[in-house]
Amino acid sequence: MNKESRLVNMKLTQTQQVENYLNKVGVADNKTIASELNIITHNVRRITGQSTLKGRMVRVSKGVYKLSEEVQAQYKNIQREVS
Repeated sequence: MNKESRLVNMKLTQTQQVENYLNKVGVADNKTIASELNIITHNVRRITGQSTLKGRMVRVSKGVYKLSEEVQAQYKNIQREVS
């Protein structure tokens, strides 16, 4: 199995799934994220809370989050490299 096929077969972590979702939609609340991604709400609250402490997400209001400017820039760079 070559490196590319291994990368395709890798499952994303729940944190990666949440970040990808926020990259697509911009701003979302915990319950919406949980229902859209089929992740239990408690895990989404933990992910968003920890990511806020790490500076990867920003709290917009109670239970509502978006990606930090730095992480948004990283996603844009990745998209440019892929294109």
